[in-house]
Amino acid sequence: MRLKRKIKNNSVPFVVLLIVHALILAFTFYKKRDKIYRKLLLSNIGFAYLFEYFVLNLFQGYTYKPNILKNRELDNILGAVFSQAIYIPIIGTTITAFHLGWKWKLLFTIYFSLIERLFIHWKIFRKRWWETFYTFFFLLLFFNVSDIWHRLLKGKNPIARGITSYLSFTSISVNVLFILSIFSMRFKLGLGMVHTWKEHFIIIPCYSLIISAILLITYKIRFKYSQLLRIFFITILDYLLYRFNVFKNKQTVYLLFPIHLFMFFISNRLFNMIYNQDAGDSEKVIDNV
Repeated sequence: MRLKRKIKNNSVPFVVLLIVHALILAFTFYKKRDKIYRKLLLSNIGFAYLFEYFVLNLFQGYTYKPNILKNRELDNILGAVFSQAIYIPIIGTTITAFHLGWKWKLLFTIYFSLIERLFIHWKIFRKRWWETFYTFFFLLLFFNVSDIWHRLLKGKNPIARGITSYLSFTSISVNVLFILSIFSMRFKLGLGMVHTWKEHFIIIPCYSLIISAILLITYKIRFKYSQLLRIFFITILDYLLYRFNVFKNKQTVYLLFPIHLFMFFISNRLFNMIYNQDAGDSEKVIDNV
């Protein structure tokens, strides 16, 4: 009974913030119908994920404890998903969309810093070497980068669109593999992507970065057999990871194959949106990054 109450109490703040920020995003997209803000949100999520990879995955600066998932490592990453895929990117996008100035940026920076202190007090967030001052500094930086990136996307800067495409799909890929890991553990699918969870959350984001590079490059140099080229390169990659004992078993390669096919479809839709290309025109060659 005590354990259930602890799990419930830990998860409530995360869920409340999820609802609040989802409503903020809905309001923002309702008032600002320009599709560029969808691209900006994806960019912000990509930047936040890249930041979190170094601070959390590699150097373990802090730990989340939403107590939603039974596995401690998965639960920690779920907390990071709430923070870096929802809370912070949504506010960054909203600030940019409504052209809010430095006072609002400072206000939201204080808002997130206070949330961090509350989470520490409630013992659902634990710092290691990280400091709240770092949160304050990087949030201010993030909100300003969001404004700059919006201007670049609005000007159809080819480098900005390329980076947005790359990081956006990487974020989607990481989330899909994270969900797959949860289902694999829950239903005992036998997905052995790496040997330990610590290795998993170091290697899998790098794996997603490589996959994203393959998909974006084959999208940009589109020709008759580009889809087959994607399948060839990714199948070779999975096989090599199995042969070098990164993937624990051959079943992993088989399980990932239909996931890759699904991600091919998602990547085309995503890249078409970012490059302002209709699905019906997807066979046309577009300008290179």
